[in-house]
Amino acid sequence: MRNGVLRLGILGAARIALGGIIPAAGRAEGVEVAAVATRGGEKGVAVRELVPDASVFDDYDSLLESAEVDAVYVPLPNSMHVEWTLKALEAGKHVLCEKPFSLEADGARRAVEAARGRNLALMEGFMYRFHPQTARVAEILRSGAIGGIRQAVAEFGHRLDDPEDVRGVGSLGGGSLGDVGCYCVSGLRLAFGSEPVRATAFGFFDEEGADRDLGGVLQFEGGVGIISCSISSSRRERLEITGTDGRISLSAPFRADKAGGELDARYGTDLEAESFGSGDPYAKELEEFARAVREGRDPAVGPDEILGNARALDALLRSARSGGTPQKV
Repeated sequence: MRNGVLRLGILGAARIALGGIIPAAGRAEGVEVAAVATRGGEKGVAVRELVPDASVFDDYDSLLESAEVDAVYVPLPNSMHVEWTLKALEAGKHVLCEKPFSLEADGARRAVEAARGRNLALMEGFMYRFHPQTARVAEILRSGAIGGIRQAVAEFGHRLDDPEDVRGVGSLGGGSLGDVGCYCVSGLRLAFGSEPVRATAFGFFDEEGADRDLGGVLQFEGGVGIISCSISSSRRERLEITGTDGRISLSAPFRADKAGGELDARYGTDLEAESFGSGDPYAKELEEFARAVREGRDPAVGPDEILGNARALDALLRSARSGGTPQKV
């Protein structure tokens, strides 16, 4: 780091990099985009307009070799997350990888072991975890105001009509679970404050193996989490957490940054409603990542979270591909 500022290199000019992370880095404290690897074209022009002082590399390996880069952001297709995370770690770079870190538990395990073995920070890009609305949910859960959690329902779906959109290409790790369902799994794990022990799921898969629609159940020690995700439906988003003494309902649990969110909470017979603005979760995510690097600790959405989510996603996909056979997480 130079003068306490984390110098970030970005592998590729993905939509989330151009529209999310690069602009957020300009608003975040202690972070700057020092380099981007892109093959040029329209995206190369966009990169130079957004970060004119950043170095631009033609390939990913050259960026990883740069001494001007402290950490790497990986916004590549899902199937490339583990591969390039491992290469970045081998090059001595801290890594912030876009969600889902991995749809396979083994890939997540290998990356976590590599990061810990090199004392490097490793973080998954669930920016919703840094929105004020999510912080409020966590506060209510910690307080015990709604009692012990018994059930939670997470839904997230939308339509992907472009056949070339990598989020829906099976050979690149695309599908509804990786695109939006991973948020649902993260939300359910946050609700219960523990890891699921068993998963059952059913899905509809296209010819390339992408799950277009998936519904499943995660069994926790204290209750049941239900997930519904889709990349072939109209847009929907919801999280409801029900305890022994009350419940929490969110209309935009994962993308409140788009237009704000509404939280309705019932404590016994009392009903309270709270509204949240769009916030700036991408900038807060980057600031947490930079602090973790400076302080030599795991980020908030670090190795334990990465492993927990990947194991649950892996089990859900195995169950759906087997026609609903329950799988151990």
